[in-house]
Amino acid sequence: MKITLVIHDLPGGGTGRVLTYMANYWANEGHHVTILTLEKRGSPFYPLSDSVKWISLNISSNSANLVEGLLKNLRRIYLLRKAVLKSTPDCIISFVFTTNMLVLLATRFINSPLIISERNHPGYGTRTRLAWYWLRRILYPLADHLVVQTREIKDWFHRYNNSIHIIANPVGTVQEVAEFSSEVTLPSGKSIVAMGQLSPQKGFDLLLKVFAKIHQTYKEWNLIILGTGPMKEELVLQAGQLGIERYLHLPGMVTNPLSVLKKCDLFVLSSRYEGLPNVLLEAMACGLPVVSFDCPSGPSEVIRDRVNGLLVPLKDLDALKDAIESLIKDEKLRLSLGREAVKVQDKFSLEKVMSQWNNLLHKYSLTR
Repeated sequence: MKITLVIHDLPGGGTGRVLTYMANYWANEGHHVTILTLEKRGSPFYPLSDSVKWISLNISSNSANLVEGLLKNLRRIYLLRKAVLKSTPDCIISFVFTTNMLVLLATRFINSPLIISERNHPGYGTRTRLAWYWLRRILYPLADHLVVQTREIKDWFHRYNNSIHIIANPVGTVQEVAEFSSEVTLPSGKSIVAMGQLSPQKGFDLLLKVFAKIHQTYKEWNLIILGTGPMKEELVLQAGQLGIERYLHLPGMVTNPLSVLKKCDLFVLSSRYEGLPNVLLEAMACGLPVVSFDCPSGPSEVIRDRVNGLLVPLKDLDALKDAIESLIKDEKLRLSLGREAVKVQDKFSLEKVMSQWNNLLHKYSLTR
């Protein structure tokens, strides 16, 4: 089978990692996989199988005004359509909001089933031009299927498409990374770890406030945040103002985050909103005790409070502090939560998640 995957870019982070897992899995199963990216990069952040064909279209750019944006998007649609047709797909799968719309427009009257996938909660985040939201309401019903990650997001989209499927993110195989040393030098002492783009969505500014209070009592603990993004300088400045700059570590992106997570002591998700946070699943798969805001959406569908993690009300900094401190003080609780947390591998393993994708393709006679 020929499968064409379309995404804006192949960055580090959750969506890029999931798409890479999917592409490699299908390629290893003997399918012909093509990835089309709108933006040009020198190489993908995560390793791609040699049998995956990756084509950078280099058609992404900013626009100064609405007219320029319209003209550029018409050109993108034309070039994207040419690339899709050249890949002769049996199935097209598109990822993320604005890319989905371009693909929907570019693939009209192409006789290949189209699956679009949302990777974040649609009710939150940075607002783009209002026209994109109107287009989503008009165009999403034209897709053959819409894949989302949680029940909450499915409910949000219930009027957007007649065939909506919940398929979660897969978790990488923890056993395969245990033998590798981490890509960054970890500080001595105990470590709280978080990971994600350094952006307002991830709430690291909130986490720094909480950690500063915790560190007044528990000075042997460090905070490690893996990731890059526009807020890095702001977070460094905030850490200095809070007096924790020596204990905050921002090593950037790593290609194998599991090798770092395995060597830390507890994980915190401080996001204001999510789709289904990969890093939460990965931290749990590594056996880490986790504390998470009950943000929309994802954590409440993964964490059973005080069974396999701790769930606290969104943006409640006192509750987050108390939850983290309870784990710092109680090693027995940390171990208990960690033992239960690893069971997410049973539900979110690569094999189980990809079987759901395969079932979707098989259901509509796409696999052969």
